[in-house]
Amino acid sequence: MQMTRLGCGLLALALAMLCGCAVDPKYSPLKPLEGADRKVNINDVRQLRQMDRTPVLDPDLIAYVQRIRQRLETAWGKPCDCVVVVDSFSGYEAYSLSTTTIVVSAGLIAQAGSEDEVAAVIAHELGHVYQGDTTKGSQQQMALDMAKLAGWASGAGGYTLLFGETVDDVTKGLVYKRWNQDQEIAADRFSAQLLLKAGYSLDGLKMAVRRLGQYGKGVQLTQAPQAPQCVNGKNGNYQFSLRGCSKAFSGVNESIYESPEKRLEPVVELAASLPPEQRRRREGGPLPVFASTDYLFRLNDLVASNRPQLKAALAKIETQPLPPTLQGNVAVTNKLAMAYAIAGDQQRASAYMHTSLQSTGRTAWTFNMLFKQVDRSGDRAQVMKAIEDSHLEVGYMAQLLPVEYYLTKRHGLQVYELVAYGRCISNMVDDVTTYKTCAKFEGLAKQGGSANW
Repeated sequence: MQMTRLGCGLLALALAMLCGCAVDPKYSPLKPLEGADRKVNINDVRQLRQMDRTPVLDPDLIAYVQRIRQRLETAWGKPCDCVVVVDSFSGYEAYSLSTTTIVVSAGLIAQAGSEDEVAAVIAHELGHVYQGDTTKGSQQQMALDMAKLAGWASGAGGYTLLFGETVDDVTKGLVYKRWNQDQEIAADRFSAQLLLKAGYSLDGLKMAVRRLGQYGKGVQLTQAPQAPQCVNGKNGNYQFSLRGCSKAFSGVNESIYESPEKRLEPVVELAASLPPEQRRRREGGPLPVFASTDYLFRLNDLVASNRPQLKAALAKIETQPLPPTLQGNVAVTNKLAMAYAIAGDQQRASAYMHTSLQSTGRTAWTFNMLFKQVDRSGDRAQVMKAIEDSHLEVGYMAQLLPVEYYLTKRHGLQVYELVAYGRCISNMVDDVTTYKTCAKFEGLAKQGGSANW
């Protein structure tokens, strides 16, 4: 793969042509989120989709978490210029994608016992926003980018949870090691002070810390048997393990979710120093019921150790109607498609997969499957549209790049091929694995046969 002077000129022309194309208004840089008082940055939504997660477009739920954020902002006396998004993940998580987007998982909403608990988690993330941690986190993300798993496209992506595991390493690195432990402690202290200002009880924070601690223990248990070393040396020869190095860079084996006891210490100390009226303040009533988050939380039943157990879980889930607010949510149809495929029901798996492929707001895993479909079809127009849609919906991903390059070369999309080729070349220094995978897929395309990635 050598770039000639002519190739460079054609690449520049291709980039200019693509950049000049009209952009679908559905994918404008700032897209309204129904029920929210502010717009959400589409690049943050794309980052969610790269993690195989989707926003839950439930207007009542969105409005509810914004009201909590507004109450906290008012108490602090300074707007955060941010929005709270609920994602489709069924575990107990919250994180900040940027200074403008805080994410709370559907599983957290489904499990929280009170508004005080949800407020505590949002207040913690506001601590990262107000204290500028998102800027520091972007620097940490650069280290994560150095350890991209270019072979991701050949696997199940985030859906490895169906085999009893959690999300993949890069996603773990983003969620579990976005900040260092000093930043986490500072955010805990900030959240405690902010909750008191807003009239919430610290009991909600204590419960959130306990749940996060228990969830973190589960994450660490799944990681324990999968910890290869980054570098192995023997007789002066050194070998690098991509999987091991990815863990080292992403910090997935050093979860920020420490033991509940350690996380609780500063909160308990602060509570002990409060005046009686604040110390005795208790949590409010339970949260409103949201059918969307309850349904997503029930999808945890798909974590099964054998096929009969999975079939029983699917039968139980199918008795519950899909809430209208989850109609068209790709995270749901993706997961059901994968579960039915594992259960051996190819007819239902294909039906759910067809729904995912025909939807908008698709995830990286969905596009991986769509690329396979259009490759088999041999239709250049379908291939071109699939690539364009992937750029609009999930953005430019190194994990999908080798497949994109293969498709453009095999199906004669010369302008798109030059752009993909340039992106492959750009990875020569900081992401050699992606560059080498591009070269491998180039060879497959030249052979004229389909690649089974």
